[in-house]
Amino acid sequence: MTDTIHAGTVAHLRGDPFAGENTLEIIERGALAIDPSGRVALLGERDAVLDAFPESELVDHGDAWLIPGLIDAHLHFPQFYATAGFGNGLLDWLENTVYPAEARFADESFARAAAEQFIERLLTCGTTTAMVFGSQFYDANLALFEAAERSGIRLIAGMTLMDRNAPPMLLQTAEQSVDSIEKLIGLCRHAPRLHYAVTPRFALSCSPELLELCGSLLRSHPESYLQTHINETREEIAAVRTAFPQRRDYLDVYDSFGLITERTVLAHSIYTTEPEMDRMAETDCTVCHCPTSNSYLGSGLFPLRRHLRRGIRVAVGTDIGAGTQFSVWRELSETYKVQQLQDFCLNADQLLYLATLGGAKALGLESEAGNFEPGKSADFFVLDYEEDQYLAARLSRCENAVEQLFSLLQLADERHIASTYVHGHMAASRNGS
Repeated sequence: MTDTIHAGTVAHLRGDPFAGENTLEIIERGALAIDPSGRVALLGERDAVLDAFPESELVDHGDAWLIPGLIDAHLHFPQFYATAGFGNGLLDWLENTVYPAEARFADESFARAAAEQFIERLLTCGTTTAMVFGSQFYDANLALFEAAERSGIRLIAGMTLMDRNAPPMLLQTAEQSVDSIEKLIGLCRHAPRLHYAVTPRFALSCSPELLELCGSLLRSHPESYLQTHINETREEIAAVRTAFPQRRDYLDVYDSFGLITERTVLAHSIYTTEPEMDRMAETDCTVCHCPTSNSYLGSGLFPLRRHLRRGIRVAVGTDIGAGTQFSVWRELSETYKVQQLQDFCLNADQLLYLATLGGAKALGLESEAGNFEPGKSADFFVLDYEEDQYLAARLSRCENAVEQLFSLLQLADERHIASTYVHGHMAASRNGS
């Protein structure tokens, strides 16, 4: 086997632009050399990379952009077919749209077909790492992990845990859940791109006994993640306060069971209080912003600047199915708009960072993903706009490549993604080859 060189316009971040660093690197006649093991060997000007690897196979993408694979830090597998469902706020939407859709995943054949389509959809949108709420049913979760392993996508997922306040067929006690969870953790232990996440849905769906199990699992399997929801709507927060009157706030519900660590990812965090943010920063947990979902359910505006000022790690997620699009790239445009409403203007560097290197750091994967640093897994997608006459004309009017990137962040979508590569191998393409 030989090295492979991909040529095009290469764009990535070398550091954190929110820290004031000028870390955006765009190489307009660039190239990416990938070694036979699927890792980045060299990044640089096209001619220099070709000279360094003269015997390599060349894949010339023309003027298309090569961008690190996107990281979707929050979405729901059993809501794959629940997008665009009606709901009067979060709790009403869960009861009338989501729970009936999730119950369908009890059918193993249905779940297996959905798992293949789910993974394929992510890859065609340029997503190469995803943190996913799995099904309530073991066979459906097994199908998801197996589909992910076949595709090569990096998957962090776990069984969605609920033992109250939902339809009976979606509920399992702590005792009923533990064997399935242990099996799935064992599966991930032998697959380097699969990771398990202990996944209590949210405080309202979990008894103290179930939350205690989650804490026990984290202590027994410290390599696992913890994912859940927090402070998404005022109605939800009031209900949590009633359900757990002895706790100081929503975060303290999870914290009291040992669930808030550096491997915890909390979705939404719209109405998080100052003391809660202080504790998030102290524990070094991560928050995931889901702008389309928050708008769709009328939940509110995520205060990104307040989280960043405390040094809280932030990633971006589509939150399928309250989110109505599978593209993290399009979520970045929505992120820009949500922050504009709060007088926080994000530039191209900051937006791209949130879904690439920033997302990787948020999930503790910066040694493997997020940019084109040599040694990292060659996960990337090819953004080709040439067949879109308007977009090509618009970009031709930009003064430089940074302006072009900003326009692409606002105007491009999954239809412009020609192909997606995971660990150096093509995993999806626009023409299906």
